[in-house]
Amino acid sequence: MPSPPDLIPSGLLNRLSVMAFNELWFRKAPARRRDALQSIETFFHPLDMIAEWNRIYGRRGFLQWQCVVPDGAEEVVRVAVERFSGSGISSFLAVLKRMGDANPGHLSFPLKGWTLALDIPVTPGPEPLLDELDERVVGVGGRIYLAKDSRVRPELIPEMYPRFDEWREVRAKLDPHGRFHSDMARRLSLL
Repeated sequence: MPSPPDLIPSGLLNRLSVMAFNELWFRKAPARRRDALQSIETFFHPLDMIAEWNRIYGRRGFLQWQCVVPDGAEEVVRVAVERFSGSGISSFLAVLKRMGDANPGHLSFPLKGWTLALDIPVTPGPEPLLDELDERVVGVGGRIYLAKDSRVRPELIPEMYPRFDEWREVRAKLDPHGRFHSDMARRLSLL
């Protein structure tokens, strides 16, 4: 399995390199394909064919912004794509998926609707745009995926996760002394 070289300069993934890659990726596909089979892993996880693929983002790495919006709020997904596209912030990987029924868990991410995930190289500047998009997502009853988040504002959590107070009650019963916690739990005031 090939892997990227050890020293990839930060900034290699930029608007021009992502546009060039996307054009090549598009052009490599035949106009009609009927006689080829792919494994589920190859189709759904093409980056797994490259060992340590995350190194293409350079030493600074990347963050992933993933949201889900309920049916009827698809406009927020369109706005998010347009805002990223117009901002000059390049996303090497974008995934749009249809989600099924919501999960009743206290801090469960899935909702019936659409989820958009964008990988963004860590650079100064995307925070205001991400905060704006977080607000739009919350405004239509959507959520940010906490398992992949590194920067959402803690005051938005109760709005995104309506069963948040119930979760805190369960947590208090199971861990009354607060011994089990994480950096994410502290950052998002989940304790």
